[in-house]
Amino acid sequence: MQKKRDLNFSLTQINYVLAVQRFGHFGEAAHSLNITQPTLSMQIKKLEEDLGIVIFDRSKKPVLLTDVGKKILNQMKIIQSESRKVEAILNESSEAAFSGELRLGVIPTIAPYVLPLLFPILEKHFPNLKLSIREMQTHKIIESLNVDEIDVGLLATPLKEDRIFEIPLFYEPFWVLFHEGHNLAKAAKVSYKSLTQEGLWLLEEGHCLRNQVVDVCSMKAGTKSFTNFHFESGSIETLKRLVNKFEGYTLVPALAVDMKTSGSFYREFERPIPAREVGLVYQRKDFKHHLIEALGESILDAIPESIRKLRKKDLDVLAI
Repeated sequence: MQKKRDLNFSLTQINYVLAVQRFGHFGEAAHSLNITQPTLSMQIKKLEEDLGIVIFDRSKKPVLLTDVGKKILNQMKIIQSESRKVEAILNESSEAAFSGELRLGVIPTIAPYVLPLLFPILEKHFPNLKLSIREMQTHKIIESLNVDEIDVGLLATPLKEDRIFEIPLFYEPFWVLFHEGHNLAKAAKVSYKSLTQEGLWLLEEGHCLRNQVVDVCSMKAGTKSFTNFHFESGSIETLKRLVNKFEGYTLVPALAVDMKTSGSFYREFERPIPAREVGLVYQRKDFKHHLIEALGESILDAIPESIRKLRKKDLDVLAI
C-alpha cells in the first residue's frame, strides 16, 4: 500500500526549493535567503519526506533536480507567482497601497548614476516600499523577468521583446570624454564624422551601451582602438579613468558626466545629438503595476530637469 503523502507544505519551503534550484548550491541559496545552510537542508529534507520523493540529486555539483523534481518545480513556480499576486492585491486594497516588495534589475551603466538620486525620494515618499535591487546586464534582466526572479527592469529601451511591456521614462544624451592631449579636445562641439575607432575605449560585450557607442563611431567588427592594448571594461568609471590618466576618448551618458575631473575634457555633440532611451520593463501586466508606476515617477523626479525635459524629436535616439 502506497504511503499517504502530506501535501501541507509551506510557501517558505517552496521558496527554499526554488532558491537551491537557482543557485545549484545549498550554501549559496542559504546565504541569499539569510538563513543557515542546516536550516535550509532540514526544511527541504522534511519536504521531500512529506511528499515521498527526492527533489534534488545531492551527489552532483552543482546540485541537480531529479526527474520528478523538475516536474514539481514548475508547479512550485506557479504557486509562488500566484501567492505574490494575492499579496499585491491585498496591498493595493489596503491603506498602505505602496507597501510590499518590488524586485528590480538595473543595468550597470544606469545603476551608479540613478540609484543614489532615487533612494532619498523613495525613502521620503514610499517608506513602506521594500526595493530589492540586482545589477545585471540587459539579457539577464530579460531572463530574470521570464522566470519571475524580478518584477521590473530599468535599462535602455526599446527591447521589442514579445510578452514584455515597456514604460519609456527619459532620453539621455551622450557626451564625448577626451584626454586633454587628444586632437579633437579643442573643438567646441563634436560631430559624428569626426570620431573614429582610434583611441576609443569600449565597454565589454553584453552591454547595450557598447553597441550604441560602436554605432556612433562607425566601428567595424574586429577593429582595434590601440596598437599595444586591447581592454574592454564592465565599468564606465574605469573607462573615464583611462581617458583621464592615459589617453584616448570614450562616450559617456549624460548622468555619468563629471565636470570636476582633471586630465580630460567633456564635449557635447553637434546635432544630431546621439542619445539612449531609458525605461522600465516588466512582464506581468497587472502585477504590482501601481508600484512600478510609482517607481517610474520617482525616477523622473530624481533625474536632473535638463535631462527630464529632453524630447525624442530633438535627438538621435539609438537602437540597442
